[in-house]
Amino acid sequence: MRSHTTHPLAAYSPDPALALRREMLVTSLFKYVAEIQEIEDGYAFKFRRSELLILRIADYIVFEDQHSPQLMFVLVSEPNDGVVWLQVRGSESEKEHIRTAYMPHKMCARPPA
Repeated sequence: MRSHTTHPLAAYSPDPALALRREMLVTSLFKYVAEIQEIEDGYAFKFRRSELLILRIADYIVFEDQHSPQLMFVLVSEPNDGVVWLQVRGSESEKEHIRTAYMPHKMCARPPA
């Protein structure tokens, strides 16, 4: 059963295990962002194609879908082994949470093998 209680992405979670899991997912994924684009209702994060990163994106989406149901996720895979874009979308108030949750993470250009 899905809880209708929403937790802002960067906010303290009453469950320390959930907060730790979210931090681990975000840290292990978003440090590989190659580019960030602001979109009307959220942000788009560009990743170089990597099987490991696609698995991390899937883990992240499943977790956030369970714990932040107010967000919408769109995964766009460019043709010919191109880059992968993860769009994280939400209301205007959620857009600020998205920005503050992911922008501080250090970005690097190389995906894991």
